[in-house]
Amino acid sequence: MTSPPVDISPAAEAYIWGYPLVALHRTRLLLCSRNDSGTMNHIDDLATPADRAVVVPNNDTLYSSGWYDLRYGDLQIEVPPMDHADRYWNVMILDAYTHVAYVCRRHHGVDGTRVRVTYDPTTAPPNDDSKLVPVATPTAWVIVRVLVETPDDLAMARTLQHAITVTASPNHPNERTERVGRPTAIAAAGADFYTELRGYMELDPPAAWHPQLSDKARAILEDPSRFPTETLAAGVEEGEQLVRGLNVRGSVEKNGWSTGRNATGFGGDILKRAVGAKFGLGGHQAIENRSYTAQHDVEGHRLDGSQPLTLHFEASALPPCNAFWSLTAYGTDMYLVDNEIDRWSIGDRTRGLNYAGDGSLTIWVSAERPDDISNWLPVPSGPYLLGMRVYEGHDEVVECEWFPPSLVRPTV
Repeated sequence: MTSPPVDISPAAEAYIWGYPLVALHRTRLLLCSRNDSGTMNHIDDLATPADRAVVVPNNDTLYSSGWYDLRYGDLQIEVPPMDHADRYWNVMILDAYTHVAYVCRRHHGVDGTRVRVTYDPTTAPPNDDSKLVPVATPTAWVIVRVLVETPDDLAMARTLQHAITVTASPNHPNERTERVGRPTAIAAAGADFYTELRGYMELDPPAAWHPQLSDKARAILEDPSRFPTETLAAGVEEGEQLVRGLNVRGSVEKNGWSTGRNATGFGGDILKRAVGAKFGLGGHQAIENRSYTAQHDVEGHRLDGSQPLTLHFEASALPPCNAFWSLTAYGTDMYLVDNEIDRWSIGDRTRGLNYAGDGSLTIWVSAERPDDISNWLPVPSGPYLLGMRVYEGHDEVVECEWFPPSLVRPTV
């Protein structure tokens, strides 16, 4: 269990501590306004710029998602045998504070499995092949991912996606909800954030092993009305600045790329957990997928699509992983952006990717279309975000020893 950041006000501490809970419930209310709770919603196509429910979506896997209340009983998750040994699949289960449990290929292979999910606030989620998975809050968000290996593979991926089933208790309600605010605009609530947070805490009390608030921060959440609006609003602003500043203990930077150090979640670091909720809610732990974010090119320049960049991998230094890797571009709002060839990610499965004779690979990253688009990742013409995902990375990926090479401005 980690103490709150030093020199932080109680209101800011409460904001950072509660941010993941508010982000998750706002996402629940948004998604369940479109699809019933207690059922899985299958998204049968890869993410595009039209998809704006979740920030920084991947463009590699099909998603299915469902929201459940475990007070109505356990869930049963059934995964069928995959069509071949290399098929990537994953079921992620999040509690209301973004603690994660996995039912996945790493643990269960490709021959199929059956797992029961139960409400148990006394036990932290395991990261193994357990057939009984405890979740610490009544609210459980189940996310299924199945890799689409090529455009021709979409039909098979959909078949497998739909064959992964989540069965709730017969008395589980199937309901639509009302939206309460955008998950990406939580700070705009100002002082009202604390009342909203208090309501979600009543639905999903934190487990005893979840990071604890200081006495002063806890007092704010017990009755926000006792505190001046100005104090609460200032706490939101202070906490938001810390979250936006990515002031996360344990992050690592190399070659102009950054990533979080921890492989199995945020632990007791409430600031890191809040950053994860803001910039990648529902994203993987590094042991399943390590994500890297480009901070600048080799010369220290921030990314701007008007200036082409190249990413060169030597044949002996391609991303080391057991599953797959991809490079994805986003706008500064953290969503995918339209481009003329409808390519939002590029990676080891991209059809027509052109490797050099020595086995090396050079990816061209720019807003302007190059003469040869085989290895081109289109990006916006101005500032943009660039992320790399490495799924089921080898030990050097999990342990933060391997990083993507530097982004370099081409000489020609």
